Amino acid sequence: MEHHLSGRLHWDTTHAARPGWLLFLDGRPGDTPTMLPEFETSLPRDASHAEVTRLIGEMLRRAIGHLPQQMQVTPLEDGTGYAFVATYEGSA
Repeated sequence: MEHHLSGRLHWDTTHAARPGWLLFLDGRPGDTPTMLPEFETSLPRDASHAEVTRLIGEMLRRAIGHLPQQMQVTPLEDGTGYAFVATYEGSA
């Protein structure tokens, strides 16, 4: 069975040391997104689409335990990050 995770990768500048990426997972409609605890600073804001896609996959792998089989990544219109939908095979 196929299931999906969706969320946002957001470029955050509120950390005092240096800016970086935060990953938020969507919940049920109306719920506040869940922020993953990792703050990724190794990839710059102007990274390529492919680099951002790999970063999202790696952050999801660390949180969930395995990489998604497929991922769709779209830049946000306001330029602050990316929306994504990750597809996993197996039980939900």
